[in-house]
Parts: sequence; structure tokens; C-alpha cells
Amino acid sequence: MSETAELQIDVAGMTCASCSARVERSLQKLPGVREASVNLANERARLHFDPQRLSAQQAVDAIRAIGYTPVVRELDLAVQGMSCASCVGRVERALRRSSGVLEATVNLATERAHLRYLPAMTDPQRIAAAVAAAGYPAQPLDGAAVQDRHAGLRAMRRDVLIALLLALLIVVLSMGGMVFPAFAHLLQATSPFPQFWDGLQWLLASIVLFGPGRRFFRPGWIAYRHLSPDMNSLVATGTGAAWAYSSLVLFFPQIFPPGARQVYFDSAAVVIAAVLLGKYLEELAKGRSSAAIRKLVDLQAKTAHRVAADGSENEVPLAQLRVGERVQVRPGERIPVDGLVCAGSAQVDESMLSGEPMPVRKQAGDAVVGGTVNQDGRLLIEIRSLGNDTVLAQIIRLVENAQTGKLPIQRLADRVVRIFSPAVLLIALGSLIVWLLLGFPINAALVAAVAVLVVACPCAMGLATPAAILVGSGRAAELGVLFRKGEAMETLSQIDTVLFDKTGTLTEGRPALVAIDGAEVATALTLAAALEAASEHPLARAIVRAAAERQLTLLPVEDFQAIAGYGVRGQVEGRQVLVGARRFLEREGVDSSRFAPRAAEWEAAGRSVVFVAANGEVLALLAIADRIRDEAAAVIAALHRRHLQVAMVTGDAQRSAEAVADTLGIDAIHAEVLPADKAKVVKALQAEGRRVAFVGDGINDAPALAQADVGIALASGTDIAIEAADVTLTRGHLGELLTALGTARRTLGTIRGNLFWAFAYNVVLIPVAAGVASPLGISLSPMLAGVAMGMSSLFVLGNSLRLKGLRPWRGADSKALLPVD
Repeated sequence: MSETAELQIDVAGMTCASCSARVERSLQKLPGVREASVNLANERARLHFDPQRLSAQQAVDAIRAIGYTPVVRELDLAVQGMSCASCVGRVERALRRSSGVLEATVNLATERAHLRYLPAMTDPQRIAAAVAAAGYPAQPLDGAAVQDRHAGLRAMRRDVLIALLLALLIVVLSMGGMVFPAFAHLLQATSPFPQFWDGLQWLLASIVLFGPGRRFFRPGWIAYRHLSPDMNSLVATGTGAAWAYSSLVLFFPQIFPPGARQVYFDSAAVVIAAVLLGKYLEELAKGRSSAAIRKLVDLQAKTAHRVAADGSENEVPLAQLRVGERVQVRPGERIPVDGLVCAGSAQVDESMLSGEPMPVRKQAGDAVVGGTVNQDGRLLIEIRSLGNDTVLAQIIRLVENAQTGKLPIQRLADRVVRIFSPAVLLIALGSLIVWLLLGFPINAALVAAVAVLVVACPCAMGLATPAAILVGSGRAAELGVLFRKGEAMETLSQIDTVLFDKTGTLTEGRPALVAIDGAEVATALTLAAALEAASEHPLARAIVRAAAERQLTLLPVEDFQAIAGYGVRGQVEGRQVLVGARRFLEREGVDSSRFAPRAAEWEAAGRSVVFVAANGEVLALLAIADRIRDEAAAVIAALHRRHLQVAMVTGDAQRSAEAVADTLGIDAIHAEVLPADKAKVVKALQAEGRRVAFVGDGINDAPALAQADVGIALASGTDIAIEAADVTLTRGHLGELLTALGTARRTLGTIRGNLFWAFAYNVVLIPVAAGVASPLGISLSPMLAGVAMGMSSLFVLGNSLRLKGLRPWRGADSKALLPVD
């Protein structure tokens, strides 16, 4: 199979689901495209394609050809170290190979590189880093990226204010006399000639339609030209028809009967102003919905203090750093890279990873993560990861992937949107014809047709799913849950069985001393730790850690001897000490019958039992086990309350597995299973009709994670990109499973609510606008229709933004995943 590449392109000018559907269809028709999806909420297209058959520039050109604007930025780099034409060629090749770069030219004389790139794929710092990696230090000449979105919002706000002000004046001129008769007399008395005030309305309405309203007319006409009308087409057609009809009445009244000579400049202008205001508020809401990504990006440092070999420091952009170099981080600064502390000590705020507010002490030999904050000391850090390889970059990439995905639940909306605008045009035309056939004047028929065109809202259907996914996945990331793809959120909301791997997931993943019995507990543990200190055996490590936690001193050992399969022996302070299994004591002739009942009880509970004897007498009995996580029982109880079946798979013996299952209340056990066979257990459950979420630590669980309907990896903060997992719990706490499950269910509930609203709104109001309810005295003017259409999209976005109030599961009595008070 040929190579598959991925491309992401930000697309400007999409205003409704019809727009995104048209862009998606155009991309899917390109040669070599295997998959294409377009997300209206974050205005981004994503496609997988064969790079041998399609280039990024061709995809960009295809989007532009259908009337939308692919967001392409230009960048100038200052490039150092070029001395000849071959240097220029090398820099150009490095730039063109860099992900997201469309075109690049390098000028040796000016030592500048000029390029065009896709901001959805890369940024100036990454591009500069690619050039630097080729051996030529580079620096973006413009320190900050062009603020296209802010400029666009400012221009849109200006247009909204102009449209609202002029529409208000038109409404006052057209309807003020109906409310205040004195005002009508004033207008009549001050009119220089007949129809003067109607002429002024025409002038003001023309400014509104062809000034601020150009945002609808231009893309609407392009959509018509491509035989794929959208929301812009509907608004442009409705308001344009009202304006054109009114203009004909104003300038050629003789062609209409006296009863049909009303003008509707107020309707045309108010509709444009209302819809434009709605779109502006929608853009503001979209900005809020994508705040999670911006927060993550803001955690990235822009510069670092690089330490040279002679000890001197200089501040440089991150693009100029290399793996293996050293940087100095001062108190209060954000750590710029992933690395290893070489010197210094400091308290580091790692809450962006762990969620814990308490800082962590870091000193020589400790790993640190870029984006965390040095609170009180100086740290010298050796760089281990840069750019896309850092933990923070991986988190950002995972969140972006989840937000740009398309869920199965969206397919129905996509199918409806594809035919929605043409259907609305037919309904509007039908209502116009029916009203005329029923004998109503043309102006009444026109009002009904315009109301149909304006009230129809494909935008709400297009935003219903992506807006909720955008907010839900972003909030989940803030709570320590990373969805690799949006589909995982829908699947997780539907699972009915949770299968846990035991070791490292339900347990801490390392043996620990969990119980000790005997008359001389401290003495026994001191002697045992002294003998086991040199051993690497997991049980020995557990004994030594337990002694260290109790601040016991390790004593010197003489005549040490390890007996394979039995234990260890040696002289400690003149005492002959034995540490090992019961058979070891029996072999040495030491009576252990007094501790036999307790040993049998612990072994039945799945614990490893270690005897400690000195001078022929048993001092104590140690129980060592892989300690169950503190939160495990509460998490499983919470899963049961959510009516989920809980199962466990482990390589341990049946008796040991049963002991853990009984403690935690697990429903089903799959014991003595080899790591490679865990996927078979998942497959067997699926064969029974179960929808399975597998939860593992990601180390030996890749096949099971991939086989499950949803694979969930319990990872540490520095290991969040477990490829086989659909969901990663980044803070290493089982409670995040409940957070993930609750987030998925709440997000899917929000999507269903959005879709219901979007469909119900159109199903109810389009017939009302067409005049079906007129016999009951219920009608919808174009002005109210425009306001309703704007409010429809805002409802969907507002409903989705409620997901920002999700909060994490905290324990058995937690009311997590409810909005924050």
C-alpha cells in the first residue's frame, strides 16, 4: 500500500453546514484522497491522501476554486550561515520538506527565506527549527503570527455596528409614523418631494446590503454558481428579493396594482443586521469553545536561556535550541523544554500535567517537562526533547485530532444538510406560488417567501456536533483526559463493560509490604532489610523500601549467602539471620508452626509471605503484595452505579485474582492470562455482544487496547502518547476513568440536544414562515425570521459551552461532571 500523508487546512468563509459539506465533497473528489472531513466549529479541513498523487497546494487550490479561503500565511526568515548556492538549495529543501510549507524561496544575497505555509500544520518557530536542524540558524523576522482572527472580528464588529445603526434608522422612518402619528406628520411636512423618505430608506438599505451585507451576497453567489446553495445564498436571495421588489415599487410603481405598492427596505436591512449580529456572536462563542487549545499553547515558552560550554548565558528563541544543549531556568520562569536536571534544586509547579496544586521538588537527575513552572530555585537542564516531541506538543496534537474528528452521530445531519438549502429554496418558491394562486397580492406572497429563506438555519445542524466535541474534548484535556479521536467519545458513552488489567492499573504495579506480624516487628524488618539491600528481587526491594519509609538504619552484613529458590542468609550484629520462604526455614530446621495459620491466611489472600528468623527463632512474618490503588474500590463502585459490568484480566493465579476481585467487588475474573492473550479475552466479550472498554497501563496491553471498542491507557504525565489507546488518562489516577466516562456521556447528551433543537427549529418555523399557520393568525415576518435564525446557532453554541463547567470525579460521593457552581 502506498504512503499516506495527513494535511490540515484552516478554511475561512464557511458560515453553515452546507459550506463545510461542499468543501468536504470537493476534497473527497481530489485524486489520491482517502479520507476528508471538515469541521465547521473550528473551521478546519483534515484529509489523508497519497502524496504521490496529490500535493498540499492542489488541496489549497481546490478549496479556493469553490469560493472559500484556505488560510495561508507568509513568513520571512533570517537565515545565518549560508555561503553558496548549495547552502541555498539545502535550506530550500529543508523548508519544502517541513510539514505545512507550501512554497519556499531562499535569497543568498539578503540571507532571507520567504515562504507560504499552513498555520493549521505548523508555526514560524517550528519552521525555523527545521532550518536550524539542517545546520543554518534561523529566526522569524516577524516575532508574532499575524492575528487574522482578531482583525476579522474587528472588521465584522464594524460591519455589525454600521448595519445595526442604519437598520434602526430605516425602521424609524418606515414604522415610526405608525407608532407616533405626530412623527408621520413631521415626515410629511419636511419631505422635499413625494417618496423622499422612501428614497432615503432605499439609499440606507442599499448601503446595508452591499456594504456589511456583502458577506452574504458574494459567497452566496459563488455557491449558486457551483450549484450548491448554502445559508449565504438563502439570506442573499431573501433580502435581495425584498430589496429588488421594493426598489421596483419605488421607481416604477405603475407596474404594480395599488394594493401591492408597499416597500420592504426595513425587512431587508433588519434581516442583514440581525443575521450579521448572530454570526458575530457565533464567532465570539467559537473562540470561547476553542479556548482549551489556546490555554495549552500559552503554556509553551517562547525563549530560553542557553548555557554555552564556557558557562555564559544568552537568551535565544526555542527554534535555535538543540537536543543535548543546556538551558538555565530562573525562579518564576516556565521550563521551556523537556529535559533532565543537571544541577540545582527547585520546587516545580506540575499542575498542568498532574492536576495537583502542590509543587514537586526537582533536583539533579530528575526529569522535567516543558510548560511547568519553576517556583523558587535555579535549574540547569539538559535538553532531551524539543518541538513536536515534547509532552506538551503531544498533548496539543491529541486534543486537536479529537476536535477535528467527525462522529458517527453527525452522519444524519450531514445527509440532511446536503439537501437542506435546495429544499428551502423550493419551499420558498412553492409558498410564493401558493400564495399567489390563493389570490393574495404579490407583496404578501413575497413576504412569506422571504421569511422562509431567512428563517431556515442549516448552521445549527452543522454546529451541533463539532461545537460540543470542541468544548467537551478541550475541557476533558484540562481534567487530565485525552481523547485521541472524537469518535472515541461517542463509543465510550455507549460501552456496557469495563475490563481492567490488574497489575499497574487496579494495583500500583510494584510489590509493597502490606502487613507484618510478630513480637519484634522493628527488629525483624531491620534485619531483613540489611540482608535484602543488595538484592534486585522485587520482594527484596519492597522490604528495603518499607524499612526506608520507617527510617530504619541498614546494618552491615557478613557472610552473606543467597540460596536460589529459598532465600538469603547472613550475619548481622553477631546474629545468624534467615530471610525467605517457609521451605527455607524447614530446610534449616527452624520451627515456623506458630506462624503457619497466619501464613496460610495471607497466602489465600494472594500475598507473598516472607519469614524472618534469627538464631533459630522466627521473629516475624512479612506479607508482600502489589498494593491495590487507594481509589480502585470507589471507582469500581461508581461504575456499578452507572450500570456497567466490571471485569478483570491478569496473569496471576486464580486464587490471587479472586482475592483482589473480592476486595474490589469485581463481577468477572480472567486469571492466568498471558499478556499476548488479553486481546482474546476482549474479543470473547465482544462475541457475547458486549461493548468493551479496556483499561490498562499501556506497557504490555497494546493488542488489548487496540481490540477493545475503546482502549483506555492509564499513563504518567510524561507518557501520554500511547499509540494503541483511544483515551489516555494523563495523571495516572483511576478516577479519571469516571471523568472520561462522564465527559463522554455529557458531551453526547449535549450533541443529541443540539441536533434535536436544530431539527425541531427548522421543522417548526419553516412551515410557519411559509404561512401554514396564517389561518390561525400566526405568521412570521422576515425581520423576526432573521432574529430567530441568528438565535438558533447561538443556542447550539451556548448549549455546547455549558460543557466548560464539567469538573472531575473526586470520590465515592463526588458530584463530578456537573457544572461548576
